[in-house]
Amino acid sequence: MEEVQGNTTQAKKEENNALLQKLTKRNEQYMLSLNKALVEKNMSEAKKEEIFNDMLHNLVERQKAGETARQLYGTVTECANHLVAKPEQSQVGPSKNWKIALDGGLMIGGLFSLITGLSGLFSSVEEASSSLGLITTLLNFIMGGLVILLIAKNMPDRKNPKKGGMVRYILVSTTGMLALMFVMTGSMMVIPAAVNVPINAIGNIVIGILAFVAKYFAKRKLNIRGGLF
Repeated sequence: MEEVQGNTTQAKKEENNALLQKLTKRNEQYMLSLNKALVEKNMSEAKKEEIFNDMLHNLVERQKAGETARQLYGTVTECANHLVAKPEQSQVGPSKNWKIALDGGLMIGGLFSLITGLSGLFSSVEEASSSLGLITTLLNFIMGGLVILLIAKNMPDRKNPKKGGMVRYILVSTTGMLALMFVMTGSMMVIPAAVNVPINAIGNIVIGILAFVAKYFAKRKLNIRGGLF
């Protein structure tokens, strides 16, 4: 039995070496770094080669569309920790869309709130009156998540650019951010203050800090992979 398993592992290893040669330099370096990380974590050779076989087949196919290992599996550290924590799962990849959107929404919404709050501390009463409202803040979190999700899904591999990939990425990123700004400014102008209740500077700062804290714990708890941050 051990001999059969050894032969199977060797066959997988040879296939994996062949697949590795088909990767872009960026993806190849990712897999080599992941291999080193898993060796340091004492993962068995048989299990490692089995996991790599699935990952390499997926990478060879997905890189044709400009996707990178970093986009698909997160950072090397995140991927290694995920594989070691749940060794029974040989399939890893980007998190579900809602998780990526949640991570991005907390980042963008928190950033806008924090910047607005800090600016409000040094603004006059008239300028402070134009601060973010409650509805606008909620829309920032929602729209921010959707925009980051779209950008993450369209990010090309710069080491192996697909024709039109970079143009599409720039268009999606620009359009997404413009849409976010349009929704933010539009909601402030259209929605009455009685509904879009203004949030003072301290309130915005607190919301921003809480959003970053929530992002930190959500990323760890949900093992979010494939986002921008």
